[in-house]
Amino acid sequence: MNESPDYLCMSIGSENWLETEELGKLTKQLADKGTRIFAACANNGHIVFPAAYPWVTGIRYEPGTACLYQEKNSPIGSNLIVGDFTTSVLEQLAAENSFFKCRTNSMATPYALGKMLSKDLALADLPMWEGRNSPKKVGEWPMPVVALCGPFQQMKELLALLQKESYQAALLTSRSETDWIRMVLHTTFKNLSEWVKPLEKAGILLIDAESSLDSIQECADCLIDFRKQNVSAAYREILEFFGTEEVKEKAESQADVLRL
Repeated sequence: MNESPDYLCMSIGSENWLETEELGKLTKQLADKGTRIFAACANNGHIVFPAAYPWVTGIRYEPGTACLYQEKNSPIGSNLIVGDFTTSVLEQLAAENSFFKCRTNSMATPYALGKMLSKDLALADLPMWEGRNSPKKVGEWPMPVVALCGPFQQMKELLALLQKESYQAALLTSRSETDWIRMVLHTTFKNLSEWVKPLEKAGILLIDAESSLDSIQECADCLIDFRKQNVSAAYREILEFFGTEEVKEKAESQADVLRL
């Protein structure tokens, strides 16, 4: 922080968004002082911080393609995609250790920065990535899912309460833009399946079932209607519901996240 470097590459990241508040503050302070931060996305497709923060350039490697691309509206917060690449350093390391024959997001991060600096490129100069997979129908979610109806403000209050109580919760909605700090994430029903893998580490997932996501009720574990109850009552109902045998196994599969 005292040095205020022009650029910073980060391989490190955390999938636990309940424990990244300080990381968020520090990286934001650095960015505000002029440091451009390039951070590796998770290799397993999960949401990871600091890469997902809007003031950080998230980098991911995409095998089978070439060049650099900009990416928008990524469900993992990726901003820049790196195709197949190599460097003299990686080639030398590969001769000593076969691990370096592979490519990872961490390797792609300094490569992307070096390439952009050497060619004097900005993110906006890169072609747009068009290789997103076609949306699929959502099957069973890997975490407990609660569909919510009613006022959006109460949904956000419930999300904040769950997070305060150490539940790694996220809210999917079509009524708000993405807020990575609070884990309020914009989606449409068509793109809902894109969030299954990124949110795999969520302890509980809230889905705004108003508007374009109303049909999500059919694959949710339970439904909360804020037109009939307040946030505190909804919180208690959720805890009681996921304590039943019907979904006990599903909830316990995320116990390492839920009980921090």
